[in-house]
Amino acid sequence: MIKLKSLLVERIDYHDTAEYLVKHYNLRSKVKFGKVRGQNKADYDWIKDVINLRKSYPSVKEFIITVLHEIDHATDRKKMGWRKYEKDYTEAGQDAEDKGGDFHDDNEFEEKAESWARKEYSRKWKQKFS
Repeated sequence: MIKLKSLLVERIDYHDTAEYLVKHYNLRSKVKFGKVRGQNKADYDWIKDVINLRKSYPSVKEFIITVLHEIDHATDRKKMGWRKYEKDYTEAGQDAEDKGGDFHDDNEFEEKAESWARKEYSRKWKQKFS
């Protein structure tokens, strides 16, 4: 017989966790679920300052890294302002396309955000969420 206590350790509230991370980095971004489709794990609306997330993720680690990735975008937007951020992001995407890459995937803002998120997860959040 399997003990129920050993199977049911803890349930994570994704929305609460995402909001906690956003507040930890002194941001006022809103967090919404369910508006992301296609291959993207999340999307950041820099005009409205909203982090849109999928409804489910394969692991807690992937969820945390995704939220941290979008937090990096929100932090850049906070530093630059949304108009300058939009202009610089678009220019970086055009540069990536001119070099034969993808506007989104090869964008330097995306690469920087992904790198930062993975480092930040390993450095700060891995012990708390594993």
